[in-house]
Amino acid sequence: MREGRPSTTAAWVAAWRGISGRAARPVVHDPIAEHLVPGGYASILRLAGRYPGVMAQVHRFADAVSLGRSRHLALRTRAIDDGTHAAIEGGARQLVIVGAGLDARAWRLPSLRDTVVWEVDHPSTQAWKRARVAELPPIARDVRFVASDFERDDMRERLAAAGHDPTAPTVFVWEGVTMYLSSAAIDLVLRGLHVCAAAGSTLLATYFEPRSSPLARTLSMVLRGVSEPVRSRFSPDEIAGQLDRHAFEVIEDAGDPEWSRRYLSIAQPWSLERLVTARRR
Repeated sequence: MREGRPSTTAAWVAAWRGISGRAARPVVHDPIAEHLVPGGYASILRLAGRYPGVMAQVHRFADAVSLGRSRHLALRTRAIDDGTHAAIEGGARQLVIVGAGLDARAWRLPSLRDTVVWEVDHPSTQAWKRARVAELPPIARDVRFVASDFERDDMRERLAAAGHDPTAPTVFVWEGVTMYLSSAAIDLVLRGLHVCAAAGSTLLATYFEPRSSPLARTLSMVLRGVSEPVRSRFSPDEIAGQLDRHAFEVIEDAGDPEWSRRYLSIAQPWSLERLVTARRR
């Protein structure tokens, strides 16, 4: 990560989220992405908006070449959006995005109109993000930025200082982060969430499984190449056990096969990443 700029993976995710909205069968729409990403990515998104027919062909080609894997980020985003909607409908009025990166939910989800959003992230990425959204009014009732280094800082203290109410139900989104953290950092975050989360709060967290497929090895090599190596992987049983130790009960654990059936009505045997939905006891 370069000082004053978002991480490479944060830029990739936001750019592909924006591009995914131009697919023939979009499952997610993010018009904010082009305002968040660095210049080269923003140019691609603007071109995509001007030539929708070309982008539809690009999506079809990417889908065929990747055997459907190019849909992953859009499916992951949609699954987390739906989990967030469900928690808000259940009465939560606080959303904490752990490792927010270039997340745009506070600017694109209508269900957050009455919700206060806290974005927790590394100060470098956050400085870039704050400059980019300065002129973009959020849909959420309020957005508060909380600078934190997950390897060292106590997130509980940072959130409290930013006005988070630990006695009120909260949605915690932890998307695309755990794989880059050490086991000690993951435990530190979970200890913070244990204290910050009122009973009934919802945690939506993604994780990599301990696979050794050619795709998993290639992805690990790419991430090492951009200085963001994979540091943690879990089986569904391992993640459930770790969450249970911090008073979170797993409600659902799903991945690309389930999301493909749910949102596209197609069968998909592979899985790149899983999303665990857990409830604070």
